[in-house]
Amino acid sequence: MTIYFDLADEKLFGNEAGEDEDQALLNEHFVDHDSFNHFFDPNKHLSVASARKGMGKSALISQLKYRLENEDAYGNPVVVKAKGNELLGLGDFTSKDQAYLENYWKRIICKKIIIEIGRTIGFAVSSDAISMVEIAELDGLKGKNLVGGLVSRIKAKIPFLDAEIKSSIPENYESLLASYQSGFSERTVWLLIDDIDAKFQNTIDYQARVGSFFSAIRGLAFEQNNLRIRATVRSDVWSCLRHLEDLDKLDQYLIEIFWKKKQMQDILVKKIISYVNRKDPNSIESRYSPSRDYNKILDLIFTSPIVWGHDSDAKLFEAISAFSNRRPRWMVQLCRMAAAKAHESRKRKINLDHINYVLVDFGKKRRDDLIKEHKHQFCDLEILIDAFRATEKEFRYSDIHSVLEEKFIRGRPTSEIPLVDGSKYVNPEDLGHFVHKLGLISRLHTDGKTFTHFSDDPDLYRSAENRKDNIVWSIHPSYRTFLNIR
Repeated sequence: MTIYFDLADEKLFGNEAGEDEDQALLNEHFVDHDSFNHFFDPNKHLSVASARKGMGKSALISQLKYRLENEDAYGNPVVVKAKGNELLGLGDFTSKDQAYLENYWKRIICKKIIIEIGRTIGFAVSSDAISMVEIAELDGLKGKNLVGGLVSRIKAKIPFLDAEIKSSIPENYESLLASYQSGFSERTVWLLIDDIDAKFQNTIDYQARVGSFFSAIRGLAFEQNNLRIRATVRSDVWSCLRHLEDLDKLDQYLIEIFWKKKQMQDILVKKIISYVNRKDPNSIESRYSPSRDYNKILDLIFTSPIVWGHDSDAKLFEAISAFSNRRPRWMVQLCRMAAAKAHESRKRKINLDHINYVLVDFGKKRRDDLIKEHKHQFCDLEILIDAFRATEKEFRYSDIHSVLEEKFIRGRPTSEIPLVDGSKYVNPEDLGHFVHKLGLISRLHTDGKTFTHFSDDPDLYRSAENRKDNIVWSIHPSYRTFLNIR
């Protein structure tokens, strides 16, 4: 029996946000990446995943948490997962002094671990009731077991809490803590911090606050025994922080997440076969293997072949891949939007017309994403993007600068052009390099469908070859329809 797909079912392609996905489903369609090895390695004290929005940083944190709690290789760790805003809510970060903030972050992190230990043991003490670990106490814990030291601190502080707070703590708290300390004193603490850079703006205050966090976790990870720290940061935010003192020492612990087209295909194929197995586990299609039958799996949902570039026998995934710009979240959004249109048209499969139909709305989402993600790097970003409206889809270096001169700069003196990614504007090349970094333009190869993205070659726009007009640039397909570029 052939399975029937309800294209209106939002579960077909899973949740757009990996961290909001049901963990069992995330496990089914999670695709390992070579760069993740360092992140998952229990012997590595520190690892920070860097990527743009929609690339899977939060899903990576969720997957690591699952493995820590379910795989024997990690032992029986204490797992502390927190969002950046949650940590910020535990203290007052109004200071701008980098050294002070670094020490303050260490104390906040220890406070969060203490709260988690209390929750694990079976009693909860509000964050307001827990005074922070003093710097002298942290110094005394250097080279020692972190869990044992923090449990000792909890035992010492509880007698001095207010009676109302103490009433919520079991009377046998001393034996509970002693049992925990003796039975689990060698447990490793895994600290998983996501979105520390949420709502980041490229100001001195934000740079100090977020930059000091990374200095703090590097210090803690190597000062305390049995502590492993994993964090995420947007690549655009990291580029704004790298000039800060000490952060160059963190580069060796940074992993960059980039997805190849085959890996993007693997993600989509696994999502579809996961849906098949839930919908009808006894169907013929449920026996398909993602690694062997990926074309058959794609053909369950998408109509192929299509004409794509110079290829008249291409799979519809080629178009999906191009419009998704190597971001899994964009791919899921596009598929869901196209599926809704196919359902509305009473079609059983998604075809290229359905994708083309939704490209205006999809492009608007992408433009809005760019503005939300990068406006802190260039305050006139919306106007800069709009400068490319109704232009050509392909340019040379000199063409791009002509567009920028005519539609954005318009004779304004350089002093009136905003800072570009934290640097003073000098000439149109600064803006061309920036829109390449954003992914608004990419190098187009002679086959008409292959692109070189900024992540593939960050220095390409400023290269001698480009300055000689030897490179063809193209507005990325995900933006063209919205920008009225044909």
